[in-house]
Amino acid sequence: MPTLRDFLRRWRPAVAPGAAARTGVPADRPAGPAEELMAVFRALEPVHAECRAIGDAARHDASAETARARERAEAIVAEARAAAPARQREAMAEARARSAAENAAVITEAERQADDIRRLAAERMPEMIDKAVGLLERELR
Repeated sequence: MPTLRDFLRRWRPAVAPGAAARTGVPADRPAGPAEELMAVFRALEPVHAECRAIGDAARHDASAETARARERAEAIVAEARAAAPARQREAMAEARARSAAENAAVITEAERQADDIRRLAAERMPEMIDKAVGLLERELR
């Protein structure tokens, strides 16, 4: 495994200080990047294993929760299907009651208007009869 000195030596200028020249990092052939990072990856293996375990547990919990939710949804749908006929009967009864109340209101208004027309006719009838009789008398003369 490379030491810290070997690692830092990479960033040393390739030539001695002086006139401007290209700097570079010498190739470190003996220790490749894979070899340098192998210790880091080995140190991360327990973390990866823990992450896999957490993911597996989460997938298991998620599938269990999905199954419970599916069961609850099926129970709700079954309950709704069972209650639907009663709800429809209630809705029909409410609609009939509303319709009956509206019909009663229309009938009451129609009767009121008919009474008004009868009263007006009764008030005007003597005058109209007098006019009709007067016209007939003129025609007959």
